[in-house]
Amino acid sequence: MRMANLELSGTLDFGGMLDLQGESGGKVLVENQEVLVEQAEGTAPPVMLPPPPAGPVEPGPKVIVICSLNKTVTASGKAIVTQGIVMQGNAPTWPGMVMRGSNNVTVNNMPMNVKGEQATIFPSGGTAMLSQSSGQ
Repeated sequence: MRMANLELSGTLDFGGMLDLQGESGGKVLVENQEVLVEQAEGTAPPVMLPPPPAGPVEPGPKVIVICSLNKTVTASGKAIVTQGIVMQGNAPTWPGMVMRGSNNVTVNNMPMNVKGEQATIFPSGGTAMLSQSSGQ
């Protein structure tokens, strides 16, 4: 079975309720990078609170996108991330925010985020690399 991706490039701005899908299980790509959807994951340095010599309350490096600022345009039924809120920790404890995307494919004038883009964790100022799109 051949899976065909839906490849987006150039200057595009999507609006309204829309579900983008690749053909036969393919993925949605922006300039050859897979778009992130809610539940996308990454890692960041541990948040060191309280400060040493005490150990951190929640040292887990896992970061997960819990909410996209976009809820109208989806990829296979999951909201495409256009900035949003992340939580860090094995038990999600530390909040953060997905940084603005860097491409010209947008949803209501907000760039779609793709694999490899970053989030900032608020308590530490640490940077998370979002490297798993989580099942579009």
